[in-house]
Amino acid sequence: MDIVKYLARYLTIPLFDKREGKTIGPFLKELRESQYYSPGKIRELQLSKLKDILIYADKHCSFYTRRFADCGFNPQSFSSFEDIKKIPILTKDDIRSNQEHIVSDRFKIKDLFYKRTGGSTSVPLKLYVDFQACDRKLAATLRHNSWANYNRGDKLAAIWGDTEREYSFKEKVYNYFNTRTIYLDTLLMSEDYNKKFIQKVRNFKPTVMMGHAHSLYALACFIEEHKIADLGIRGIISTAEILYEHERARIEKLFGKVLFNRYGCEELSIIASECDQHDGLHIHAEGLHVEVDGGDETNPGRLIITDLDNRGMPFIRYEIGDMATTKTGECGCGRGLPRLGKIYGRTADLLYTPDGRTISGISVLDTFTIHIPGVKQVQIIQDKLDVLNFKIVKNDDFNDKSLGSFKEKIPLYFGKSMKYNIEYVEKIVQTERGKYRFSICNIPQEKRGAKPL
Repeated sequence: MDIVKYLARYLTIPLFDKREGKTIGPFLKELRESQYYSPGKIRELQLSKLKDILIYADKHCSFYTRRFADCGFNPQSFSSFEDIKKIPILTKDDIRSNQEHIVSDRFKIKDLFYKRTGGSTSVPLKLYVDFQACDRKLAATLRHNSWANYNRGDKLAAIWGDTEREYSFKEKVYNYFNTRTIYLDTLLMSEDYNKKFIQKVRNFKPTVMMGHAHSLYALACFIEEHKIADLGIRGIISTAEILYEHERARIEKLFGKVLFNRYGCEELSIIASECDQHDGLHIHAEGLHVEVDGGDETNPGRLIITDLDNRGMPFIRYEIGDMATTKTGECGCGRGLPRLGKIYGRTADLLYTPDGRTISGISVLDTFTIHIPGVKQVQIIQDKLDVLNFKIVKNDDFNDKSLGSFKEKIPLYFGKSMKYNIEYVEKIVQTERGKYRFSICNIPQEKRGAKPL
């Protein structure tokens, strides 16, 4: 029996929440109830919250005051979801150019939670979230976690990047009594490293595994190859990248139908995820209004999302850069939350190392390139097994320290025999769908050195 699980769930985690000023419990209780509201009642709740955030943004965010006036939109007259389409779409460039005017005058910057994200386009965004919205978003994430059999206090195996480091005593105590997580660093995956991680899983006995889609798949291939069948995983949460059907099939062949696909982003947190019916992804509709512009159940449309909770820096009709199909009808789980069908976008190719490892492009983005000073945008193209070609759009603060980051990190992540070239460009060329591919591998499958996935 895992005594610490119950100690954490009912004592230490609530104490940590209280100490950190978080109010998670009441919001989580609300969301567990509202997920079973009828679709009509959920739409009414959304409409009410949508009108509130529109009126608030008009009063307290100078960017929206001007935007609404310019397009002739009056929030006080807002009465239907169609009305919001009168408002121009909020782009990433809008946010970069008008950040201080999108932030609400009701908050001081120091009183907001700061986030910096590279996003799927690899172009950093700086954003702020008020702390009550942070709590609501965490509560939503916890609700969606529970659909995958993962609840607070449970042990977790996380497949992320840049996690192999020394942790302080305070961090270790926090992890033992709160997050209860072991990590596999996706930037270091190798035969020996994976074997050590599998042994950690056996010893730690987590019930759920969570990670980048392609990295979960790579680990599943390793597990299948080594005929490992004693891990006891009851839920797998795939996130951060598109989960392909062949990846799902292979993972479920090993673990059963316990794979839950998830969609979210730094800007908005959890957006949608699967329930145990695995029939589309339920939207966090109590906190987000999601438009699938031009899309239906067959054809993907642009995702345009309004955050109903964040008053610190409201995102109204934000074009996230991805596409999705819709999903109509009732879900067998009984929840009234609307659903997305499939998500399109966020595709980052795997990269390969001379010593036979595969590295997820999203891991390189999250843990390396967006942290290099002076890099506005970057793309990696791999034509040879031992050469990486970086296309870089520079900011004014790109300097020798920036170049030093490449010199230090590339051998660390890709091995000492990996060479690299840097090309400075004015812009990164978009795909036909208007997306930026962060990493592109042009090496034929038979020449990649790593075992085919």
